[in-house]
Amino acid sequence: MQRIFITGAGRGIGLELARQYVERGDRVLAGCRALDRSPALRELLDQHGGSLSVVPLEVTDTNSIVRAVQQAAREIDGLDVLINNAATNPGDAHSMGPDGQPILDAAQASEILRVNAVAPVVVAQSFLALLRAGTNPRIVNISSGAGSLTRKTGGGEYSYAASKAALNMFTRVLAGNMRGEGITAVMISPGWVKTDMGGPNARLAPAESARGLLSVIDGLTPADSGRFLSYDGSELPW
Repeated sequence: MQRIFITGAGRGIGLELARQYVERGDRVLAGCRALDRSPALRELLDQHGGSLSVVPLEVTDTNSIVRAVQQAAREIDGLDVLINNAATNPGDAHSMGPDGQPILDAAQASEILRVNAVAPVVVAQSFLALLRAGTNPRIVNISSGAGSLTRKTGGGEYSYAASKAALNMFTRVLAGNMRGEGITAVMISPGWVKTDMGGPNARLAPAESARGLLSVIDGLTPADSGRFLSYDGSELPW
């Protein structure tokens, strides 16, 4: 049995990861901003209350992170996997110039970078004591193919792609800093998934993406630290 903490577990990929982990017998702590806005997570809690806990968490709020760590420490004595899944992608569509070209909204870009890139590192650092007490401790930052500089050959929205590229670099730095402690840190793209963020035209169902993610995470070792992987285990270009 592994001990898993997942941020952004109220819906989408985070919810499906929580479901698959708990159904196979792992101990799951599901970080969620508001349980009353996630009936699916509430249903999962009703079914698996003995092995699933819901932890109130706003990843951009330092006090909320501290409280989440304190609750986790009361319920588990070590953390094997931390999955930073919480993210936002409101899009830049409302900021368009008269020529139809996207205009970078500085305030919006800063907030997206804060949620998608900065918060995962802050959360990871806050959980280090529990991770140090874990078995083969792994930090998994959910990234995106949109964060690949190699693949970014066209235009589109600025902020989301930039935030995932930043997350990739932050994770590389985190991996280097943690290597001496035996804590593995990687970034994994879940693929294009049919969620509120991915939209109805996406290629993957959440269950398929989550199955791949679980398989990759299960196989991680310290030698993988700093890698940029896909849900199918393949290496993604930087």
